[in-house]
Amino acid sequence: MPLARPHRRPVSAWLALAATALMLAACAPQGDLGRPAPNVVNDEIMPWIGGHAARYRDEPVSGYDFTDAEREMRQMGYGLMMPTHPHDRWNQFWAELRRTRIGDPVRFDPDPRGYCHTLAREPFRSTRTRFVRMMDDMRADRQRIRPFCDKAREVMEADRVRAGALGHIPTLTPVQIRSAHDRIAENRTIVAWVRHGLRQHAEAYRCALNTQIVATPEAEAVLAERELRGLEEDIRDFDRFCAALPARGAVAVEPAPPRFYPRSPPPDDNVISK
Repeated sequence: MPLARPHRRPVSAWLALAATALMLAACAPQGDLGRPAPNVVNDEIMPWIGGHAARYRDEPVSGYDFTDAEREMRQMGYGLMMPTHPHDRWNQFWAELRRTRIGDPVRFDPDPRGYCHTLAREPFRSTRTRFVRMMDDMRADRQRIRPFCDKAREVMEADRVRAGALGHIPTLTPVQIRSAHDRIAENRTIVAWVRHGLRQHAEAYRCALNTQIVATPEAEAVLAERELRGLEEDIRDFDRFCAALPARGAVAVEPAPPRFYPRSPPPDDNVISK
């Protein structure tokens, strides 16, 4: 017998919830090393609102707690899926809505040109400094890719064990099985968002490099071009690093198709609490 569909909130309630989410996303503090600052807004309020919003869009939302590896993977991927320049507030805002699942991940997609425009407006005493800033940002991205992929592989291996166990434990309830499938989809979505964010970063650096070569040509542009090519090569290797598990072939990292998983029950009906 199929589970009953949860009662949808009135439109006015969702509008109020969305308005609150927008204000929170605008003031969500940033931490160091490209990670969200640990606080009640980033760790509890925004994810709670995002879970309700994602469930309302019929997206997979698991009722399980995050494993240590799943939490670390999300923290490590934060800097790679968010816009690079800290003063690019507008695009940071849109990316925060996507990261927390408050906003639709397709509609709330930051513009990679924001980095280009923000860097061009930022005052520097030397025009060489913009190229140095670009190279520093690109190196930071390159240094984060492999550690993220190592952690993603760890999570994918755990998901393989999780999926295999589902067929051998007859006492699992439908909600438990659904939560397991939803968590696998959520983990794959994070990897897909990081891949998308990396490509946006490369677009942003290319835009900034092309703009500054014309506006303020400097010898450092050659070094920046070399660093960008290295980053683009690392991005091409991303799937090989992140998706290949030893002796087990490739693991898909694309998010589940829309409405692939049946709607999860609302929190009040969950037998598994966060």
